[in-house]
Amino acid sequence: MSNLAKLFHRYWMMIILLLILAMLIRQNLFINDFPFSLTEKQATIDENTQHNELLKQQNKIKALELQSSRAIDGKILESQARYRFGLVKKGERYYQVNE
Repeated sequence: MSNLAKLFHRYWMMIILLLILAMLIRQNLFINDFPFSLTEKQATIDENTQHNELLKQQNKIKALELQSSRAIDGKILESQARYRFGLVKKGERYYQVNE
């Protein structure tokens, strides 16, 4: 056996592990642009978080507008029912004045 074959036979596990380490370093540093990609992703997350907070505030405003419009519509409906049909709420007394 040659010296290279003996060396490989003796240290085959270490050689394989070194190859795996070299591939992982290449993947992280050169292909994935590891440390710099994190800052870009964090900036994207921050933008999305701000956008979500803005949408939550807009949703609260819309919910309040909807509640207020329902209250106004309910008052209008109640006044129409009282005026047109002479309806009264439970527990109220109705007085009619004839001229």
